[in-house]
Amino acid sequence: MLAAEAEMKKYALEALTIKSNFHPAGEFKINLLTGDRFIHQSLFCVYSFFKFLTPEESAQFSVNFYSDGTLSDEVVSVLKARFPQIQLVSYSDTKDALRKYLPETLFPRLNQKVAAIPLFKKLIYPHLNQSGGSAFFDSDMLFLKKPVAFLNWIEQFKTGKITAFCILDVHRSYGYSEESIRKIWPGGIIHNINSGMYGIDSRQIDFGAIENLVVDFEDKFGSQYYLEQMITAMILEKSPDLIVASPHEYIVMPGPEQVRAQTGTLHHYVNESKAFYFLESWRLQITA
Repeated sequence: MLAAEAEMKKYALEALTIKSNFHPAGEFKINLLTGDRFIHQSLFCVYSFFKFLTPEESAQFSVNFYSDGTLSDEVVSVLKARFPQIQLVSYSDTKDALRKYLPETLFPRLNQKVAAIPLFKKLIYPHLNQSGGSAFFDSDMLFLKKPVAFLNWIEQFKTGKITAFCILDVHRSYGYSEESIRKIWPGGIIHNINSGMYGIDSRQIDFGAIENLVVDFEDKFGSQYYLEQMITAMILEKSPDLIVASPHEYIVMPGPEQVRAQTGTLHHYVNESKAFYFLESWRLQITA
């Protein structure tokens, strides 16, 4: 599998071409968190998304790669040369924004979580001093056809509705018991949301409320790895018009039959499905 991933990385950085009309001024932001270990996955994710969009659809979007702190100068040079339409947000720029908009004196726990748990960066970085429609994509995802449900969210957003978009996990992954969740969040969480792909208006991200939720859960029930995913689910479910993508189309952890038949709209390659991703799935993107 390591050799297959190395081949994927070489192809992504040297041969992959993303032909699309997305541009830095695009109204709707697509954000990925990436570094040298994940850059090939990020590029293939973006490639697969725009592969199925019309030029008019593509022109609505901008793409932002947020460095996780590991993007090397060498890789940055390749990205600027081969993918100039992708905006690169340096780790230092994000750290400066974090200090400016979430000062440690006011947001001590959020600063602690961002430093200690990379997953928290998914919820924080893309929304610092931002407004408007914004989506986050995990890098280890591939689109297999036009993402109609996601594009429907875009159309709803344009009408002025307070709306959000999410995909579902294969099981409930929040880390806390239902009893603990309801003690702090009385209405509970309805859906088993996976934070690998979501869309929201950045103005709906209340950092003060997030800070308080982290403090409440950790002080009462301890820290959990999936705390970020749980809080993301809470924020998304507050939207009165939440679009919940079908788990039969937006598939988390696809099995071998789904991979080989290219079933559904999206595959999110978590846990044991990673092997299919590196050995088979990325190749199908460039041969289909």
